[in-house]
Amino acid sequence: MLDVLKVRIYPNKEQEISLAKSFGCSRFVWNFYLNKTNTQYQETGKGMTYCQMAKDLTQLKKLPDHGWLQEPTAAVLQQSLINLETAFKNFFSKRTGFPKFKSKHSKQSIRFPESCSIKSGNLKLPKLGLVKASFSKSVNGKIKSVTVSKTSTDKYFAAILFETDELTTAKTGKISGIDLGLNSLVTVFDGENCYKIAPIKPTRKYAKRLRIRQKSLSRKVKGSNNRRKAVKVVAKVHEKISNTRANFLHKLSRKLVDDNQVIVAENLCVQGLARTKLAVGIHDAGFGMLLNFISYKLDREGGKFVQVDRFFPSSKLCSCCGHKNDLLNLSIREWICSSCQTTHDRDENASRNLRAEGIKILSTNTVGHTELQACGEAVRLVGTCAKKRVSQKQESPATLR
Repeated sequence: MLDVLKVRIYPNKEQEISLAKSFGCSRFVWNFYLNKTNTQYQETGKGMTYCQMAKDLTQLKKLPDHGWLQEPTAAVLQQSLINLETAFKNFFSKRTGFPKFKSKHSKQSIRFPESCSIKSGNLKLPKLGLVKASFSKSVNGKIKSVTVSKTSTDKYFAAILFETDELTTAKTGKISGIDLGLNSLVTVFDGENCYKIAPIKPTRKYAKRLRIRQKSLSRKVKGSNNRRKAVKVVAKVHEKISNTRANFLHKLSRKLVDDNQVIVAENLCVQGLARTKLAVGIHDAGFGMLLNFISYKLDREGGKFVQVDRFFPSSKLCSCCGHKNDLLNLSIREWICSSCQTTHDRDENASRNLRAEGIKILSTNTVGHTELQACGEAVRLVGTCAKKRVSQKQESPATLR
């Protein structure tokens, strides 16, 4: 199986210059052939394949005006063409949007698909030599590729994709249902106990610091060195917010995965929720990131992650008798069932219903929904409304720990 490790690297001045040239050449190749493919498609109705772009790139390097394309390793530029072809395939398969032109002011990345190794605790890359790296764990296996990226705060990272012989074992533990929310980020019911975990709200925590830095940036003259410095200062605050959120969600997902064999959650439409008036809180909570972390960590350890259809009325159903409360709205956090007179906490009741629905899904051997309607609720099936689309990727996510 394949595994990925993201490490921070510390290139010297010469290596930074070489990486900057590789970033620029890879970005130029992407933009050049994206524009050429669009032009050819408008004229002939057919785009360019990878083989056609690769042949044209070989001739382009021989031109006097584009001789600088020979400075980086050829595999990096070819990988950029492969990524462009994959982006077009994902677009025509309706898995993602149309490919966009890359900017030098955003995050930069290149991929070395071959000739990478680890020697003396350092990372060896083509035409760069040994690059100082900080490894959190050992890489035992053949390295398939290395993706080097540079953030807006001038930090360099390398995502190492390698083969591993570690096999997933049969995981044992509890079955828990989790309900996601803004007041309490996660409400967990494991069949016996129910507890809540509050969100940390990193955007609100660093809002004052960010406001001061942005005010200072707004006073700087455009194009000046002081403005470029102020942009990096603001970027560091955003990076702090992002790292704080990711660190908290990694620890939370690790705790949930260690305690449970099966985790049941709702298949939320995060993009739809982000278009409401609660958009700031939704983005700050990181629902999609948390579900992604739980999913891949459970998959690694042999557990199961079950997602219930988003139209399943987990909050409106009484977890005791199954009565549905159609009058329940978001402002009501506690309610009393008119049928059995049981007092429910909204989030705890939802986690109980999600766990019960997840067990029903596992027992009926279905994915994402049950064959029967849940307690008389007319819900749409996952196959017709909430089928998750995943883009084709060349490597595993680089956020694993």
